[in-house]
Amino acid sequence: MSDALCSLCLGAPAEQKAPGYNINVCGRCWNNAAAGWPTEFEKPLFDALAKAGLLIPDRNERGLLPRAYSPPEDYAL
Repeated sequence: MSDALCSLCLGAPAEQKAPGYNINVCGRCWNNAAAGWPTEFEKPLFDALAKAGLLIPDRNERGLLPRAYSPPEDYAL
């Protein structure tokens, strides 16, 4: 990983790529999202998806955005 900061908290080095979101996050943010991304990170996640031209994933059973997802196979990337 480069010297970039986490795309979500902006306070730690990015160590992990968040599959499907095209962003890099720190280990703490990644670990805290095991059950889904905390709601305070929705805006930067939505912004990252929009910038990449990606769809917003369905929420999981807890009502949170999944930590990792794959766009539908029929979605033209």
